[in-house]
Amino acid sequence: MDRLRARGTLVVYSLVFALALAALADLIGLATIIGAFAAGLILASTERRAHVEERIKPVADLLVPVFFVTVGMKVEPAMLNPFAPNAQLGIAMLLTAVAVASKLAAGLAVFQRGVRRWPVGVGMVPRGEVGLIFAGTGLAVGVVAGDLYSALVVAVMRTTFVAPPWLKALYRER
Repeated sequence: MDRLRARGTLVVYSLVFALALAALADLIGLATIIGAFAAGLILASTERRAHVEERIKPVADLLVPVFFVTVGMKVEPAMLNPFAPNAQLGIAMLLTAVAVASKLAAGLAVFQRGVRRWPVGVGMVPRGEVGLIFAGTGLAVGVVAGDLYSALVVAVMRTTFVAPPWLKALYRER
C-alpha cells in the first residue's frame, strides 16, 4: 500500500481487506464480525494505523447509521405491547436487569489498587452492539424469533441509554 500514491487507495484496500476476512470467516462458518475484527487487529499493527483510522472514519460514519437502521427495521413494536398475548416487554426488562447486574459484578471483581470499580462496571453496561449483530444473524437464520429479537434490541437500547447519566453521576461524586 505504501507504493500506491493514488488518492483513496488506503481506504479502499483497508475496506476490501476487512470485507475479505469477513467473507473468509463466513466461509468457514464463523460470524462475519470475527473476520472484520481480525482485519482490524491486523491493520492496527501496521505503520499506517493512524492513517487508516483517520481515513476510514467517514466510511464508518456512513455505514454505522445504516447498521442501526436495519436493526431497528427488524423490531416488531407490537411484540413489546404489555397487553398483547405474547408480549416480550417483560423479557426485555429481565434481559436489561441481567445485563446491568452481570456487568456491575464484573466491574466490582476488578482487583487492582486505585481502580474505582463502580465506574468500570457501569462503563461496561452499554456493550451490546455485538449482541445486536448476533441477534440479527439468529433472526435471519431462524434461530431467534421476531418477538425475542425485539426484546433483545430493547434491552440493548435501555443499557445504552442508562449508562451515560449513571457515569456522569458517579464522576460528579468525586
